Amino acid sequence: MSAIFSQIFLLFGLMMIGYIVNKVKVMDEVAEKKISKLIVNVTIPATILYSSMSQGVEDKTRILWVIVVAVAVFLITPMLSSMAVRTFKMDKTFKLMLNYSNLGFMGIPIVSSIYGGNAVFDVSIFMMVFNISLFSHGISILQEGHGTKTEALKNMLNPGILSAVIALGIFLLDIPVPLPLASLCSSVGSITTPLAMIVIGSTMASISIKEVIQDKEIYLYTIMKIILIPAVIWFILQFFVQDPMILGIAVILSSLPTAGNVSMLCSEYNGNIGLVTKGIFMSTLCSIVTIPILLIIF
Repeated sequence: MSAIFSQIFLLFGLMMIGYIVNKVKVMDEVAEKKISKLIVNVTIPATILYSSMSQGVEDKTRILWVIVVAVAVFLITPMLSSMAVRTFKMDKTFKLMLNYSNLGFMGIPIVSSIYGGNAVFDVSIFMMVFNISLFSHGISILQEGHGTKTEALKNMLNPGILSAVIALGIFLLDIPVPLPLASLCSSVGSITTPLAMIVIGSTMASISIKEVIQDKEIYLYTIMKIILIPAVIWFILQFFVQDPMILGIAVILSSLPTAGNVSMLCSEYNGNIGLVTKGIFMSTLCSIVTIPILLIIF
C-alpha cells in the first residue's frame, strides 16, 4: 500500500515542480511545446524499445494469452469511450483520456505489490499494446475532421508506432540486443515520466483549481475512467479469462488515472491540453481512494 501512495506523491510532486517553474518564469508555453515534442518523438520511443529488450520469453502460450487480453482491453475501452462521448456530447479528447491509463509509472508498482515481481512482465506486454494503440488510434482521434486520409496515415507513421512495432518484433522473435544499446534506451526512456509530469504541472499553472472543481464533465469522466469502465472490463473478460492474475491485471490497469503521454500527444497534435491536464489531476487525486479498494478486491 505504501508503494502506491509513494507513486501518487511522486506524481503530484513532479506536477508541483512544473507548476512552480512556470510561475517563476523558468518554463513557458514554448518550452512546454518543445519538451512535449522531445517526449513524444524521442523518450517515449526509447521507453517502448527498452520494454522489449529487458524481458525474456519463457512460457509463450501464457504470453500470447496476455497479448490477446491486452488487445481485447484496447478494443473494448475505445468502444466504451466513443459511446460515452457520443451519449453525453463530450469533447473528443475525452476518448483519449478514457482509453489510456498510466500503466508504467503507477501500473508497475501497484501490480507488482499485489502479484509480485513476475507480474511486471505482464504489464510490459500491456504497455506494448498500449503504445501501438496510442500512436495509431490515439492520433486518429486528434486528427478527426482535419486533413485528408493520406495526411492522417502519414501522421500515424511516427516514432511511437514504429518503435512499438519494432519492440513487438524484438519481443516475439526473442532477438538479442547489445547491452550498450539497451542501456542507452533505458537511460533516455527513464526521463519520460518526470518530464511529462513537470510539463503537465506547468500547464496547470494556467488553469484555476476552482475551474477544475467546478467542471461537471471532469467528475463524469473521472467516474467513468476509474470506476465504470474497469467494471465493464471485468464483467466482459471474466467469462473468457480463467487466470485470475491476468484478469486482475487487466482490470487494475484499466482503472488507473489517465497517462501523462496523452497530454504530450495533445501538445504535439494540437489537442485540448487544458482538458487533459484537468482530467489527469482529478483522476489521480480520486485514485487515492479507488486503488486501495481494488487492492482489497484483488
